[in-house]
Amino acid sequence: MQKLLLFGNTGKMGTAVTTALGDAFDIIGLCSKDVDIADLDAAADLVTEVAPDVVVNAAAFLGIDACENNPSQAFLTNALFPRRLARLAREGDFTLVHFSTDAVFSGRAGRALTEDDEPDPVNVYGSTKYSADVLIRDAAPKHYVFRLPVLFGENPKRSQLVEKLIDKVRGGETTLRVADDVVSNPSYSLDIARTLAQALDEGWDHGLYHVANEGQASLYDLISAVMDGLGIEVAVERASCNDFPSVGAKNLFTPIRSTKIPPMRPWQEALGEYLSGQP
Repeated sequence: MQKLLLFGNTGKMGTAVTTALGDAFDIIGLCSKDVDIADLDAAADLVTEVAPDVVVNAAAFLGIDACENNPSQAFLTNALFPRRLARLAREGDFTLVHFSTDAVFSGRAGRALTEDDEPDPVNVYGSTKYSADVLIRDAAPKHYVFRLPVLFGENPKRSQLVEKLIDKVRGGETTLRVADDVVSNPSYSLDIARTLAQALDEGWDHGLYHVANEGQASLYDLISAVMDGLGIEVAVERASCNDFPSVGAKNLFTPIRSTKIPPMRPWQEALGEYLSGQP
């Protein structure tokens, strides 16, 4: 069985990759407790020692404000670490999979963005992630860069929007104010991991892919659907992203679509599957 080395195995995409590819690969999963990816040499030594057939990088320094406040850490984690992996992929002849983001776009285009659109990031997070897209493209002959939108899915850390708001309501919150002017393609992490499994199994052409469930929605639409799907009685109120001040600029309208592959199933259908497994 081929070996797959997974960085960031305890996050949302890491969890999904483990679920979707666990039968096809011998997965060696690593989190921050196992390796400090800021120590590029140590991480590189580990890759060399494992000698994987596939490396999946699901590790990232997340958060607009966190990246604005610590740009050096953001650049190290989101750009230099993937760059080192790309060089190792070239030297070790393995396939590198990297998860990128719709935050490489400003959202000013006012339409769904494809792989052919030129990124124009407006914050440190988007800039560091776009740097990795380019560095991987130029260094790793065998690679898949999957750009992803806003995600929902199993997340042991409970650290992202959907899980945070579910936990707030279950903790007694009776009203949620959610931005209706931030628009993306809400997408199921497990659907994305299943698409990755298909790409690896079928040997898709290497390169950049925009991977998302079909349909656009604001954060307000998504959270309203989540609460309805869980049968939770809570007031979800429309707000503007300006009601939630941040250090960095925000990406407001960044739906993505692919010119290479069809969209995954509608996000509402995928959300229903995800919510059906929630307690």
